Amino acid sequence: CPRWHRLALRLGAAGILILVGAVIVRGVWKFQSRLKQFVCESSPSNSTEGPGCKLCPPDWLLHRDKCYWVSKNKTSWNESRDDCSGRGSRLLVIWNQDEMTFIQTNSKDGVWLGLTSTSPTRNWTWVDRSLLNTTLFKAVHLPAGNNNCGVIKAYEIHCESCSATSEWICEKGKAPKSTGTGDS
Repeated sequence: CPRWHRLALRLGAAGILILVGAVIVRGVWKFQSRLKQFVCESSPSNSTEGPGCKLCPPDWLLHRDKCYWVSKNKTSWNESRDDCSGRGSRLLVIWNQDEMTFIQTNSKDGVWLGLTSTSPTRNWTWVDRSLLNTTLFKAVHLPAGNNNCGVIKAYEIHCESCSATSEWICEKGKAPKSTGTGDS
C-alpha cells in the first residue's frame, strides 16, 4: 500500500471521529435546551429578578410555579406544619382545580392540608390566613369545631383531629437557578 493511502485513511478516520463528536455535542446541547424549556421559564421583562431558570430542590415535584414535597410517613398536623416550616415551605394550600388534580395524581388519599378550624371563630382557614373556598372541592365534610384540621381524600375535604396522624404535602415557590457566576 502506498504511503499516501495510509495518510488518507488516517485523515478519513480522524474526520469521521470529529464528525461523530460534533453530532454528539449538538445532540447533548439540543437535549439541554429542550430540558431547560421544560423546566425553566423566563420572567417578564419588567421583573426585578430578571430572566432565569427556576427549579425545585431534589425530591420535590415541580408543577406550574410551585414545588411540592410529599411525605412518606405519618405525623400529626402540628408536626407536619413544623416539618414544612423546617423545609422553608408550608403545608399545602389548594387554590384551583389544576392544582387539585396535580395533588390527587401525585399523592395518596388522606394527606394533611394547611387548613384548620380553631376557636374562637371556628372558621376554616388556610395557613396563609385566607378563608376556605368550598366551591373548589367535590364535597366538604367539615363541622366547625375546636382543634380540627383538614385532610383531602378523593377531591373531598374531611375533618380530622389535629392530633391524628396522616401523610402531608409541603409547598413552596421555585427557587432561581444559580447562574454559576461569582459567589459561592
